[in-house]
Amino acid sequence: MKKFYYKKRNIDDLFEEKVIGSRLIFFLYSSFLGKSVLKVLTKNCVISHLYGKFMNTKLSRGLIKCFINKNAINIDESKKSLSDFNNFNDFFTRELKSLSRNIDTSSDSIISPADGKILVYENFEAVAVKGTMFDLDKLIFDKPLTQIYQKCSIAVIRLAPTDYHRFHFPIDGYVSETKTINGHYFSVSPIALHFNPKIFFENKRTICEIKHDDSFSFLYMEIGATLVGSIKQTYRADSYIKKGDEKGYFEFGGSTVVMIFKNHNIMFDSDLIENSKNNYETKIFMGDKIGVITK
Repeated sequence: MKKFYYKKRNIDDLFEEKVIGSRLIFFLYSSFLGKSVLKVLTKNCVISHLYGKFMNTKLSRGLIKCFINKNAINIDESKKSLSDFNNFNDFFTRELKSLSRNIDTSSDSIISPADGKILVYENFEAVAVKGTMFDLDKLIFDKPLTQIYQKCSIAVIRLAPTDYHRFHFPIDGYVSETKTINGHYFSVSPIALHFNPKIFFENKRTICEIKHDDSFSFLYMEIGATLVGSIKQTYRADSYIKKGDEKGYFEFGGSTVVMIFKNHNIMFDSDLIENSKNNYETKIFMGDKIGVITK
């Protein structure tokens, strides 16, 4: 089975990603029988919905401690103690203590909106994965917006099930209402993306626009995945927001946050650019600086 590696900032070594359920995911995405089963799982939202419902019941509490121990999760960062969680989703969508993440406060910096692993593309028009060009129109699913952002730079932050699953605003500004684009429920694990690079514009996703000022605005998208019960928005639409404010959270599963910037409006950090050019994701945390505004 193919192994997947990522980088950590300021460290030269490569780190192997441990994918939860890797054997099952490999079977579902690589074999004829698995792909047949996958069609049922991903195109039937009832399965994800029911699984999400189970994760909201008291019966799911028994999964929490095992999940923490197996994945070395630092529960000391959580506002709630282990005994206070009502169910698995309560744990999975946990809020962190205020000092658990360091938010870069530079006025022109753009921070990561989530914990995860990031890829950045300075010129999205040139991006191809396994020979398949990303279709921006299918991703955004809004022709007027696609025209505005046709020439763009993009950041993709992929959250594994073991990551903190609340997402935040990367900069100050005014935020629009978030709209939903219906889709399927494919896994966003590196194994699944290796076999199906079109997942990002096939899965269910939500999108809004954030306006920092008259010369800088960008699109912010959340993408669901297998067994994600829902994408919850906790912010107030058409309001002014501050860098680091919470925008919402994903319920159980792997997920992705995508930010789409107009070309030349952002300069990504050089280490992220270099790692991405070499096809390595970089581990980041919410609040880490990923680039600066270049109006």
